[in-house]
Amino acid sequence: MNSSEPNKSDDLLVADAKSDNASSSNLLNHSSRKIVVYNIDKFLKPKPLSNLLTKWIDACKEQKDIVIKVSKSKKPPNNGWVVITLDEENMVEPFMDTINHGNYKNKKGYAIVAQRPKDGTEEEDGEDHGKKRSNVNMNDNSRAAKRLRRDPVECVKTQDEVRDKLTPYWKMTYEEQLDTKTKMMVNKCFQRIIGEIKKKFQVLQREMKRGNGGQKAIDPLYKWAKRKNAINMSPILGAPKRVKYRNKCELTFGYRHNYELDENGMPKLDESAAQSASVDGGSEEGHNAGAPKYIIIKTPAVGFMAGGWAGGVSDPHCLANIPDVVCGVADVLNEFLKTSPIPPYNAMNHRGVWRSVTIRSSERTKQCMVIIMHAPPSGGAGKREDGSDDYSEHFEGEKQRLIQMLTESHLPKPMRSYPGHEQHMELDESSENKVTSLFFQEFEGLSNPPPQHPVQHLFGKKCIEEKLLQCEFQISPGAFFQVTTEGAEQLYKVVVEKVKEVTQNPKDTLLFDVCCGTGTIGITCMKEGAVGKVIGIDVSEPAIKDAIENAERNGYSGSDDVTRFVASRAELVMQSETQNVDSNTPMVAVVDPARDGLHQDVIKSLRNQSSLQRIVYVSCNPTGSLIKDATLLCTPCTKKYRGLPFKITSAQPVDMFPLTDHCEMVMVFDRMSQQECDGIEQDDVQNDPDSVNK
Repeated sequence: MNSSEPNKSDDLLVADAKSDNASSSNLLNHSSRKIVVYNIDKFLKPKPLSNLLTKWIDACKEQKDIVIKVSKSKKPPNNGWVVITLDEENMVEPFMDTINHGNYKNKKGYAIVAQRPKDGTEEEDGEDHGKKRSNVNMNDNSRAAKRLRRDPVECVKTQDEVRDKLTPYWKMTYEEQLDTKTKMMVNKCFQRIIGEIKKKFQVLQREMKRGNGGQKAIDPLYKWAKRKNAINMSPILGAPKRVKYRNKCELTFGYRHNYELDENGMPKLDESAAQSASVDGGSEEGHNAGAPKYIIIKTPAVGFMAGGWAGGVSDPHCLANIPDVVCGVADVLNEFLKTSPIPPYNAMNHRGVWRSVTIRSSERTKQCMVIIMHAPPSGGAGKREDGSDDYSEHFEGEKQRLIQMLTESHLPKPMRSYPGHEQHMELDESSENKVTSLFFQEFEGLSNPPPQHPVQHLFGKKCIEEKLLQCEFQISPGAFFQVTTEGAEQLYKVVVEKVKEVTQNPKDTLLFDVCCGTGTIGITCMKEGAVGKVIGIDVSEPAIKDAIENAERNGYSGSDDVTRFVASRAELVMQSETQNVDSNTPMVAVVDPARDGLHQDVIKSLRNQSSLQRIVYVSCNPTGSLIKDATLLCTPCTKKYRGLPFKITSAQPVDMFPLTDHCEMVMVFDRMSQQECDGIEQDDVQNDPDSVNK
């Protein structure tokens, strides 16, 4: 490829070099005898680089009869470019021409390009002239810097690629899925928890030696943590429903990508892109360089962002875990968007209106809630000053048209395309699907609204109902509820069983339901006779309102002092709520936090509540936040965590999300005795009665 003439890609390559650290930038000065050669292999060693220079010098002598003399060459480590200083300025142009027309390529097949250093920027000559540089330019190798300087390559995602991204286990048998998840729990959860606990002991030992001159006794590592299989795991529980199991889905408004086809049904090549295609640096962000570009047609649509904005939105119809009702709503919205003058929201520039749609449904009660989030009709956060993004005059009319399309009749029967969908025709109840609740939600922010962000009720009921075991629950738009009903029943049965194991007198036992959502776990435990009282805490006000209503629905009124639900961050009220409980009240806690896990102050309150002997931890992130929380619950006593630590007595993985790599974990933590903390197990006490007095 002839790259002797600078183009846009060359500018990008120089920009790559610009943002290296100051020591590297000093190499790129305005010297007329220097050239910069790009697309050198990043990890090229000095000897191969010397051989490459010799090859270019010999080629220049042979082709142009010019003897090139190199004064100095410098290649910064882990960078795909080299600075070469020649003896004389008149050598520069011939040498560059030899390189650029010599068809030299790196190991990845990208053309090697030579250019003069650019003038006029302080980054190139290494002089900042008192100007503060951005963090991105100071550390060009960071992932953030690469994302900022990389233009996304638009593409068309195939259905298999969508499935690979959103349901990565779709090619496995269900037995293989369960086996994979079991190994993941052992290797990425249990082993890491035990490893972190051991690290805590090592840190404690070092601190005690420094602070006490090595004279004070050091707490021994717990005996239970020394065992080969320190955490007792029960066999994973398979999902009772393996297809169409989700009761909540969120789709994004955007553009569906399809190739424009020629007369033979083949994708049309984008000639303009091919002509302007330029040389990419030999770095990872250039992995698509040289690939043919095809013309992409963009159609307004809703779907999943399987490949980011560059891949457009993909229909949910090809995913086996998505129910028909979601696909039916998507079909209606896609039909609406065909003629709507209002465009989807673009999160890159924050323009447009239609943002996302959340669909909550119940197969048991035949109800469906739709929440459509949109930016202000006058324009999003990035609206233009000329008012061209103002769709106020169209919005009310389009809203009424959309309400009518969604509610005037049953949802259409979607055409499913996931593998094996023919075998699941008996599960198709799409003819009965109908929108029973419709909300709009205006949001101008750049990310996602908080759960308590207001919604506008436009049609039908203000909530939907769901039946779960012996209970019936209402779910409002912003409330949390398990996204698979059948899986939640199986999960809650495990929780109830673990709570019952330690409740000798259930009627007098208090259950702390931390991160309670709509109160489902606590109310279920009461209904199943595991406990007699519940205190639930959750940050979401809509969820707490639902929890209070759900308690009354199932026969428990707040006035009879049986249930109490608090809308607050758990770390703010946990300590005060535990202090208000009589010390003689038997207590058990169930925690079901979000993916980020528990706040440290919540763990502190749980540790310091001496009457709390068992914690049943329901984790949706067992390979992440559970590791941190389990370590803090089991760590030796410190100034912050004064209460006796807990030990892990059982772990029950529950597969609620077939076809994906997600798995729920019910882990039980029981309070350790002082003897166990001292390294004395119960068997030791029985064999040596005198040890009781130690």
